[in-house]
Amino acid sequence: MKFKSAFTRSLSAFGVLVFAAAVSAQTPPQQPAEAQDDVIRVNTELVQTDVMVFDKKGHFVDGLKADQFALKIDGKSQSISFFDRVTSNSPAETRGTSTISTPSPAGSTTTTVRGRTVIFFVDDLHLAPASLVRARKALLEFIDRGMVADDQVAITSTSGQIGFLQQFTDDKVALRSAVARLNYRANTKLDMDNPPMSEYIAMRIRDGDEAALGYYVTELQKQNCMRSGDSVICTMSPQAMRIAVRERAQEMVTMAQPDTDNTLIMLEGLMRTAAQLPGRKLVFMISDGFYLNDRKTGSMSRIKRITDAAGRAGVVIYTLDARGIIGESLDVTNDKPMAEGGDMAGTNIGEVTASQDGLNALARDTGGRAFRNTNAPMAEFVDKVLDETANYYLLAWRPDSEEQKRGKFRSIEASITGRPDLTVRLRNSYFKTAPLPILSLKKKKENDPEKAREDDLRLVIDAPVSQRQIPTNLELHLAQMPGVGTQVYEAIQISRDGLTFDLNDGKRSADLDIGGIFYDDKGKPVSSFVGRLKVFPVPETASAERRAQAVYAFHAWLPAGLYQVRVGVRDIKSGRIGSAMQWIEVPKLK
Repeated sequence: MKFKSAFTRSLSAFGVLVFAAAVSAQTPPQQPAEAQDDVIRVNTELVQTDVMVFDKKGHFVDGLKADQFALKIDGKSQSISFFDRVTSNSPAETRGTSTISTPSPAGSTTTTVRGRTVIFFVDDLHLAPASLVRARKALLEFIDRGMVADDQVAITSTSGQIGFLQQFTDDKVALRSAVARLNYRANTKLDMDNPPMSEYIAMRIRDGDEAALGYYVTELQKQNCMRSGDSVICTMSPQAMRIAVRERAQEMVTMAQPDTDNTLIMLEGLMRTAAQLPGRKLVFMISDGFYLNDRKTGSMSRIKRITDAAGRAGVVIYTLDARGIIGESLDVTNDKPMAEGGDMAGTNIGEVTASQDGLNALARDTGGRAFRNTNAPMAEFVDKVLDETANYYLLAWRPDSEEQKRGKFRSIEASITGRPDLTVRLRNSYFKTAPLPILSLKKKKENDPEKAREDDLRLVIDAPVSQRQIPTNLELHLAQMPGVGTQVYEAIQISRDGLTFDLNDGKRSADLDIGGIFYDDKGKPVSSFVGRLKVFPVPETASAERRAQAVYAFHAWLPAGLYQVRVGVRDIKSGRIGSAMQWIEVPKLK
């Protein structure tokens, strides 16, 4: 292996925030497509859905065969082409390995064991301080005691305050650092007038609730009218008061809506990013609830887009209402006014339920569950879900029409023949198997070939999902020298099996573009390298390890802190790519 000339220009910041709104601009890599391992490795026209079956006690029903399932698409019976029984590692299990197996034909059953992909979506735009405390505690308990081997976990937030740490990783230090960044987002848009008006009541007034409107008009009369003898003098007319109340309500709704919009936009982007990972993903959405204001923003349509995207990405959403047990009475978090004589009783009814409508829909339409109105520790729900979803069946079939291939259908139904006592839970949409795409934010074609090559390699390095066309691994080591500093050694292991060897100057070799970036925990690049690597085949007499992998070493001097190291390679001849990522904490020198 030989390292040729390096580019004089180092890689610049690219922004590795996995869950930004820009994820909607996904494009596949510009090199020959190559099949990659997914849950199944079959004809790409097959589509699939995961199915969980429970008995009356809520226990998973094992040992079912494909011919016991009755599958219907839009009410029409559909034959099952492939069938698999999948087991994910769960807190209750001790397995430390995970494998992917090719699914069995519909007549037989095998078991696939795989790690879990878990995403925590913390809706910090709709979390009260006490709810945030509970959420942080649950996250730390999961990191410390719930994670198992081969898990890939991401902690994300609607406000974006976690920043660069919003990435899939199995590194507990990075995940704890992400939790530490979750702070209360003070609501600067609260209505400060008296009597208080909640967002829900404002929506009711906007939608024509005369009881609510009349209550606030009466309160305005108390504030703006005074008795003088036998007459009452008001500084505002009754009509002006009605207009003022309506304007106040409209302002409340308008001020609150951007937070709900941002929550749903970020969640939809998260679904698109999750689609780049193989297999089924679990999303835990932690929120105090929000209101679906559908008059102008189309929030119900956005919910539908999210659940559709979740189906295509293989995502099941579980929602957790962080408020615990709550009622319709006055409290410090919802600012509900209480009128004398109970005039507002009818208006207040339904406020809590309305705030949970979005959480219920997201869970129901993706095959998950909504946990609400309970004071049990949040970590218990997480553990329960992970155990509950550790086992499932994977059904794959060939769609009957082009419409269905594009996901155009109304419903998927599944049941167990002759077993009405069993509960079958599945998503309302299915997903295809496909190669993992690379996130691309390029706006225009680069005319400079050298700059274009560097930009393309940067896309590989910063891909939100590790690329495995060329299996690439990363090993990091620290060397601390008191009085000098800390040096981080990076060993990049590249599988020769994925390379294309050609004759060059009478010798067989493979030419690779290679590069890497050291990021700090804010996402700022602190060191980088990029260049050309020539890899030679090794004699058959060499050890198996030496024949299998080429190794390139690089080092950087870094101060104390948390860093992410990202590397990428690209075979110039075939266009195949590989990448790897790892976190490392550099301690302070004693």
